[in-house]
Amino acid sequence: MTPGNRLIATGQIADFENRRLIRNRPSLQGDWTVNIGSGSPGGVPLDMYAAKYSFSPIGSPDCTNDFVVFPVNHTGSSSAANLLGVRNLYATTCTGTVPTVFFAYDVGTGVVQTSPILSLDGTKVAFVESVTNGSIFHVLRLGTTGSNGTSSISPAVPGTGNNALDTRVTMSGSVSVTRSSPFVDYTHDIAYVGDDIGRLHKFTGVFKGTPAEAGSPWPFTVAAGVILTGPVFDSGASQNIFVGGSNGNLYCVTSAGAACSTAFLSVASGTSPGAVIDAPIVDSTEQTVFAEASNSTNSVLMQATTALGSVVRATMGINGTDLYNGAFDNAYFTSVSTGHMYFCGNLTTAATPTLWRVTFNSSGTMSSANDGGSFELVLGGQTGTGDDCTPLTEVFNTSLGKDFLFVGVKNHGFMTGTPNCGNQTCIMSFALPTAFPFTFPVVANATTNANLGSAGTSGMIIDNVSGTNGASQIYFGNLQVNTGVQASQSALR
Repeated sequence: MTPGNRLIATGQIADFENRRLIRNRPSLQGDWTVNIGSGSPGGVPLDMYAAKYSFSPIGSPDCTNDFVVFPVNHTGSSSAANLLGVRNLYATTCTGTVPTVFFAYDVGTGVVQTSPILSLDGTKVAFVESVTNGSIFHVLRLGTTGSNGTSSISPAVPGTGNNALDTRVTMSGSVSVTRSSPFVDYTHDIAYVGDDIGRLHKFTGVFKGTPAEAGSPWPFTVAAGVILTGPVFDSGASQNIFVGGSNGNLYCVTSAGAACSTAFLSVASGTSPGAVIDAPIVDSTEQTVFAEASNSTNSVLMQATTALGSVVRATMGINGTDLYNGAFDNAYFTSVSTGHMYFCGNLTTAATPTLWRVTFNSSGTMSSANDGGSFELVLGGQTGTGDDCTPLTEVFNTSLGKDFLFVGVKNHGFMTGTPNCGNQTCIMSFALPTAFPFTFPVVANATTNANLGSAGTSGMIIDNVSGTNGASQIYFGNLQVNTGVQASQSALR
């Protein structure tokens, strides 16, 4: 995508295809929920995303053609879908039941625990079926006739009683995949997927041809025995692929399937580097790449050039929680030197989720220190990985002329003051100010009508920036009760 003429890519369709939008209100109301799984685990995994069609945030709501695909972290069977889609999404615009099940598929005995990615015309979806020592890359043409399943507990098999077509490619090397969502280079019709033993796989003919795994030098061994994140292909000058590792390194691989001249660097540096969990963020315009990890002492946000040079690291509190992607504000897209990147790290004294931000100079180089302000996201003394943040979500609302930031905190949120998250997972929205840190009351939580419990949520996606009532929504997975949730942006004012 090119917000503000700036090309940004991450490992998730939610980031690659559209910027995501939030609004502020004391309590977020769920417009609808839909059961997408049963048992434990189930639902959309932490740090993964649903996928939304269409991609245009300025498009009009379409009750027939707009749909959301939820991956399900549960074994497929005749009574359990592991990929589910819904349409007829908009309560105030669409007629009849909102939403309706578009498809519910049992795609195999594995689980879909990473994010799916849609073709540009919305007719196909690519995803990984995670199977221990036997993961499968799928490209599924969605069915338009016959029975395509009616609910998460009454799925159909693609191609059985319907015209869906599921092309399955077993990934070479008998590999497991737990953190890597596919990244599609639409221009060349290529997908990249990392595995749990440190190899990067390449698939050709993804949406326009016959999907197949590329041979030698693929799969390319990035780092033996390392669990890889989702990869990101830089469509700008470098044309390289970037991927994080469970050993705390960021790696660079050429599109020809070789190590870059500088093959890797340590994200957090220091002793006892923690895993890079989330896919990198690549700014193809500035030719920079971002990743985050911890060391024995601190949480660290790192920026480097796409040649893995000119490394800058900024400390974001102490270590102790899992670290996921931050987000740029709208000012960054408009004029990089006036912009910021927001990041969820920790307090300087405890592993308590805390919002920080960094600035940039006119060359797009990140400051080596946060800008001195912070905003604690958990009150009441809770600490540790039970209180992880979700990845951050940001989109500039052109209708309101305001910039918004969205974040969830697993298990705990504000316990005092207003709002009070009631010792449950809390989803918070911020209208980004020119001054930082924030002050009350700027936070909205999503506990009302969403039953978020303590298990957390998936990453959040936004569909439209529309003035039509009920046409602009957020979507996420509720891990507590294995549901997909839609909540209206208008309810967040």
